[in-house]
Amino acid sequence: MIQYLRQLFSKEPSDKPSLPIRDTRTLSKKEIEYVVNELLTKQSNYMNEIKSGNLLADEADVQFQQLITNRLTTNLTYRIPSLDIELAYLNAILKGKKNIQVQYHLFHQLKENDTAELTNMIMNQGYSFVPTVGYLKIG
Repeated sequence: MIQYLRQLFSKEPSDKPSLPIRDTRTLSKKEIEYVVNELLTKQSNYMNEIKSGNLLADEADVQFQQLITNRLTTNLTYRIPSLDIELAYLNAILKGKKNIQVQYHLFHQLKENDTAELTNMIMNQGYSFVPTVGYLKIG
């Protein structure tokens, strides 16, 4: 509470945005720089953990991490509105959650003609479409 009041009455604006972020377009330039830096740092740390052998991940996990980070940083940089699923992922990352339960299907993993599977994923399993990435489900 005291920290919140200090931030509220501080003369210097904080680079760190207040969470949860509800609309990325309302972030200041410094807040955007902070969030982009956090995303890129997390991606770099993730890749270093894989290279050092401390974390096991397959090719799809690495691709997902790269695609979602690229999508979020692009949206932030160019002030493109973010989807609810993207905001949920972004807020979880910024809150420091290390084990975010994310299920995904990248575009290249899905068969082009299997519309029944896509319909089932979206309607019954709670997946959300994220352009340039695929289908995501958090939780």
